[in-house]
Amino acid sequence: MIFAAVNLFSLFDSLTSPKPAHKEENPKQEEFDIQVNGENVRVKIRFEQRFNNRATVNKNGILIRISARQQKDEQRKQIDTLLKWAKEKLGDKPELLDSLKQRYYVNGEILRLGTQEFIISIYYNDIAKSSAKIFRNNIVLSMAKGLTKEAEANAASYLISKCLCKFYLPIVTERLHELNARFFKKNLHSVKMKYASSFWGHCSHNGHIVISVRLMFAPPRTIDYVLIHELAHLVHHDHSVRFWKLVEQVMPDYRIHEKHLQENHLKYYL
Repeated sequence: MIFAAVNLFSLFDSLTSPKPAHKEENPKQEEFDIQVNGENVRVKIRFEQRFNNRATVNKNGILIRISARQQKDEQRKQIDTLLKWAKEKLGDKPELLDSLKQRYYVNGEILRLGTQEFIISIYYNDIAKSSAKIFRNNIVLSMAKGLTKEAEANAASYLISKCLCKFYLPIVTERLHELNARFFKKNLHSVKMKYASSFWGHCSHNGHIVISVRLMFAPPRTIDYVLIHELAHLVHHDHSVRFWKLVEQVMPDYRIHEKHLQENHLKYYL
């Protein structure tokens, strides 16, 4: 593993050094590059009005989100810790920087998500805007004529993901409420689904949960793990020891499902 020679404390000092009175004490975002395994990786540090700190690694690089409510010494510590974690993560799994492939759909192909199968039916019409709908077990695409191959692929992926979000939302919502009533009994305000490549699920402080439709490729037990993980954030909105103990209490074999998602991250895409 190769890291660029960079002084983390100097970087932090440059981010948090005193600013002129007319500027904000904490910048909204700072960016710089580091090297991991011989490749330049973009690092973005955002100071936000949030209660916790987190880091994510994806095709766009490393994003570190820091609570602007903390003292600067604590921010220094958190940036150092999260950057170290992100470097180690990339050292073990450099494929995290890979972007998801572009899927090219063909008429009549079968799209399998978990135990569900959908037949892709593609029609070309003299229309200005492409559209899609699910009819029984068919995803029917009405595509505008004249699109380039790349534009058609992008439009098809987008439309299919929107259809599947709508299809799976009531199913996932019902399962979330069932698990919540059984194990957590917390206020769950809303559930949404989207096509997210950087996370499987997300839970806000206000009890709003977002699930990536990509998760629907996974086995049912693995889907349950992500739902339990996000529901556990209604109790502990961090990844503390207490949080993981709660997840393990509800699902003792959660590590198996976490490993499954790590190994299949680049296989589950629309």
